Amino acid sequence: MRSMSPSQASARAHIPTWRTVLAGFGVSLATTLVLSAIGGIVMTVVTVDAATVDAAVPVIAYLSAGMGGLYASRLAGEKGGRNGLLVGIVYLAAVLAVSAAVIREPISMEVLGTKGGAILLVALVGGIIGVNV
Repeated sequence: MRSMSPSQASARAHIPTWRTVLAGFGVSLATTLVLSAIGGIVMTVVTVDAATVDAAVPVIAYLSAGMGGLYASRLAGEKGGRNGLLVGIVYLAAVLAVSAAVIREPISMEVLGTKGGAILLVALVGGIIGVNV
């Protein structure tokens, strides 16, 4: 674990959780945009079948949630699991809201349970890793 001066530790301890969660959520959104843009560029250059795209979309969401959880917990310096999980919850809610607005068809509970649970788990692990790096 890295060492920091007592003033740095006390300054980090006073950062409100909502601020770290919003910062982590912002990193998650930015990661989603960057990875989606890279995927779009690759798909214009190389012919990609629909199965590959269907497999890549959740991976982008998992990486984005993990990066957001990692960033939030590094910013807070403590309680990485909580911060990562909260980022995952906010990110999942945003993804579901955008999906409902764009696709306009109901999502199955099975898909929500597996992919949503995986997003929350990856964000949680990202938060735990971020506090310990």
